[in-house]
Amino acid sequence: MFRTLIAMTAATTLLVAGCTSMPSSSTKLEGRTAPVEYNTVVFTDYDLSRTWHEGIMGSGQTYRLSVENHGRRRTETGTTEVFAVLRNHTDYDYRIEARTQFFDQDGVPVDAKPTWQRSTIPANSVSAYKTLSTSTQPLKYRVEVRELK
Repeated sequence: MFRTLIAMTAATTLLVAGCTSMPSSSTKLEGRTAPVEYNTVVFTDYDLSRTWHEGIMGSGQTYRLSVENHGRRRTETGTTEVFAVLRNHTDYDYRIEARTQFFDQDGVPVDAKPTWQRSTIPANSVSAYKTLSTSTQPLKYRVEVRELK
């Protein structure tokens, strides 16, 4: 009888845990399948900055890194320079990789294959990421950031 009660309690606990929307180590599917936005910075590594709702351990937020500022400007040669100022909210240096995909006014990718650039953001500090386009036409951008593992 005691074993049956324990088994039923364990099964009920697993069933209830399985019915919650998503574990706290995940994000909502809508965020991962949303249309691509231009002129923005996104974290492709969801552990860097995310918000979750109704996970097993409840709702919460993680902000290891955040974007303080980002934008673009024309250079003297007519190309586009993109920058992103990233803030480290942790007590240790954070190693990241970032890359920029450029798009023309119709949303067509301009650069064939953007490369990841490595950087270290000092503990409790800010650091700037910059890159240049190879084209002189007006461009949109999307900066992707992930943790260097």
